[in-house]
Amino acid sequence: MPKSEKLQQAIRTPIVQYEKPVEEPFKPAPPTFFSTKNAQQLEELMPPPPEIPGRVRITPTLTQEVKDRGYRNIEIDLSTARTNEALGLRKLGVVADTMTIIRADSAFTYRLNSASNDETPAEKGLTEDQFEIEEIYVTNEAASGKAIIRVIWNPRLVRPE
Repeated sequence: MPKSEKLQQAIRTPIVQYEKPVEEPFKPAPPTFFSTKNAQQLEELMPPPPEIPGRVRITPTLTQEVKDRGYRNIEIDLSTARTNEALGLRKLGVVADTMTIIRADSAFTYRLNSASNDETPAEKGLTEDQFEIEEIYVTNEAASGKAIIRVIWNPRLVRPE
């Protein structure tokens, strides 16, 4: 046979099958150090499991936004100099939840709830609504013009005395 024909012949190799050994599943040995006596002692030391509450029907609660809110526009004459002058919310007996500066002809600053809190420069359109406002303290140098601060509160909100 020529050499080229030998290269084109299929090579036959014997098929050898390997037998895989059969493995037994893992069987853990029971612990020998843990006895019934130990289990009883452990049970005595452990608190009982909490009770699982039964099914409780939860009824939805309807909440309504309060439309009947009280407000007051407080006018301030900025021609008179002031230093931490209270605007009188405590005398009114209200705790406001919103304050808006409606008008500010001259520069002034205010402090909320305490005269020792930080000053905030006032400007028209500035609104405070993230916390309860018990009192507003105003500071200004004598200048011309007026300032109007609107405070809004919920008249139905019950506060402990």
